[in-house]
Amino acid sequence: MALIFLVLASSCVDDDSFFPEERGEITSSIALVTLLNQLVSTPGVSEDNLCFSFQYPIVLGFNNDSSIRINDFQGLVDAISGQSGNFNITGLAFPVTIQFGTSTSPVTIQNEAGLIEVLRECELGTFRDEFNALFRQCFKFDYPITVINSQNAEVTIENQEAFVGFLMDQGGTYQPNFRFPINVLVGPDLVSETVSSYFEFYSIINSCVGCPNIRFEIRSVSDTLYEIVTNFEILDNFQVSLKIDGQVVSNAVLDGNIFRQEFTPGTYEVCVKVVSPDCPEGKEACQTLVVESRCPNLGFTFEQEQGTFQYNFTANFEGISDTQYNWVVDDQVIEENDGGAQGDNNFVFQFTPGAHRVCIATETPLCPQGTEFCQDIIVCPELFFTAEQEGNTNTYVFNADFLGIEQVTYQWTIDGEPQETDGGVAGDNTFTFQFTPGTYEVCIESEIAGCEPAPKFCVTVTVP
Repeated sequence: MALIFLVLASSCVDDDSFFPEERGEITSSIALVTLLNQLVSTPGVSEDNLCFSFQYPIVLGFNNDSSIRINDFQGLVDAISGQSGNFNITGLAFPVTIQFGTSTSPVTIQNEAGLIEVLRECELGTFRDEFNALFRQCFKFDYPITVINSQNAEVTIENQEAFVGFLMDQGGTYQPNFRFPINVLVGPDLVSETVSSYFEFYSIINSCVGCPNIRFEIRSVSDTLYEIVTNFEILDNFQVSLKIDGQVVSNAVLDGNIFRQEFTPGTYEVCVKVVSPDCPEGKEACQTLVVESRCPNLGFTFEQEQGTFQYNFTANFEGISDTQYNWVVDDQVIEENDGGAQGDNNFVFQFTPGAHRVCIATETPLCPQGTEFCQDIIVCPELFFTAEQEGNTNTYVFNADFLGIEQVTYQWTIDGEPQETDGGVAGDNTFTFQFTPGTYEVCIESEIAGCEPAPKFCVTVTVP
């Protein structure tokens, strides 16, 4: 991890600083071990590229209960370099005084919490940051373990689930505080190692690569085919899989750095997962893919056959040779699977008088919700009858005759007064009436859905 420190003050090195007679109380400091680990892991670190300086002397404590007084930066570097598994720095004597950058005002750090805040202000990672990144990737615990919570009480943890819950309960600023020694199972083979200090813990962390930084993009190749293109280095020992909506796609094959996958319209969570020796539980990155419906823009034209109630329909729309559809009249499928390569795209239908709705409808993989195009057809008969006087009498016989008469029920009226219901299958379509002298309006009229105004035909009859 790169340091972002700026300036560190220096003083003369005092080689006689070890084991002073007066040392002050040493406090265990995870933050200090983190800082020292970053110093030693940053090649060529100098006094000119550090964020803050200790104002020396400071007193450091070791895991064997000894201590050392550090008089300058070089002395600190020497102390760091001299560490080993049996002899390593674990804490320091608070308070300590530091100075940020070129500031002329020193700052006194009273305790561990204050030093952690310094790390955060300098944009350095804490032990918790490193731990969160690598736990369950590079190492696990051989339970039970004992930790010290934020109230400084010891807690025994029996399993991984309990430990994860413990960390969540302690909050994001809590630094995992272990009661050493603990047993750590180190990947990839989960070999058990006994860890007695944070220095030893960092030895495990520093040797672990962890999970890769997974990056990928999704490209549309056709209406249904997409490429999931990985943009990170895939090593030979990586197991890379494709997951869609939480499920591993078993037949997805990584071709170079590309997965190819068919999608129908919908919203998907697309994830790339990697398992490696340094990432045994795996890591995944996800994106949301929205595949829009692509429904054809259906259409047809029609014309009425002269003198009949027969209509001829012709479908015509872009992509008709690739799209099969149904002809639907009044919500009933009349003809299936027109269109496509073998369809004639013509439809002939004999209507009855009234209002009708004619549609073409299709449902395709790219249009799973279906789409339709509809037009309303209003079939209105032209009513008609003839009138004939019987000899020299006042009796007249009226005979109705018009297209669709067997499907239409109508009323005979005289001067607007209903006289007889006729028409339909059972009607005789004949009306006989004996008039008194006068002038009369004789009509037939019918109420038919969609026909406005209602169909009507009238004849004036004058009886002398």
